[in-house]
Amino acid sequence: MSLPPQAVERIRSLTDQDAIFHAFDSYPWAKDKTFMSGLFALLGNPNGQPAQGSSPRDMATHARIFYYAQRLGVTIDFTAYQTWLSQHPDHQAPDILPDSYLARHSDSRSQDAAAAAESSASLPWQQAAPKNDLFIDKKAAAAGQSQEDQPSYPMAFAEMLKLLQEGKPVPGIRQIPNTVVRDPSIKPVGSRTVPRKPWERDNSSSLTDNPVIPKALDIEFPPVEAEAESLNQQQSTTS
Repeated sequence: MSLPPQAVERIRSLTDQDAIFHAFDSYPWAKDKTFMSGLFALLGNPNGQPAQGSSPRDMATHARIFYYAQRLGVTIDFTAYQTWLSQHPDHQAPDILPDSYLARHSDSRSQDAAAAAESSASLPWQQAAPKNDLFIDKKAAAAGQSQEDQPSYPMAFAEMLKLLQEGKPVPGIRQIPNTVVRDPSIKPVGSRTVPRKPWERDNSSSLTDNPVIPKALDIEFPPVEAEAESLNQQQSTTS
């Protein structure tokens, strides 16, 4: 689902925080089939084990922020948005989660509370005891290892890999040429004269006056590959 160009330009031109967040919540999330299918894939099976560390509502909000930035080019700050919702209790955020995901999260919270109560009631030495299983299922470990061998990348990273595989330039990465560009002002031999030793006199010849030294040193750097090829071509044409 795509908004009209006029509506997109109007949303992008907003500068007031209230107007930006109101426009963010006013987007027809439930009618966007592409977003809803991606959200269900992110949340997983509603009857399965819930993900640790974040609630389905927070995951849905992060998904909305990512999708909104990709489709409309407007970035929403998660912390600022959550603070704005707490400051506006009369505003109702869009409810796009089915009841099955909300029930799963409430069940997981009740289980966590029961486990915390049980842990507080146990003795200290019982709390310090290891909770790992005493045996390892080799079949399950092999299946988990095979799944870990195939990493899942985020959408932006997957797109970058696709561009690299197709040999296309990646936006934001500066291309560095393989040739070496040397500064002509830099020489192998310095231009400063060698200071005299304490035992040398004014009329004594310094090391720089020795005709043998320049013959043993290269005055210029050897040419790079491209310069050597062009030099060989010039010599072949002249000969």
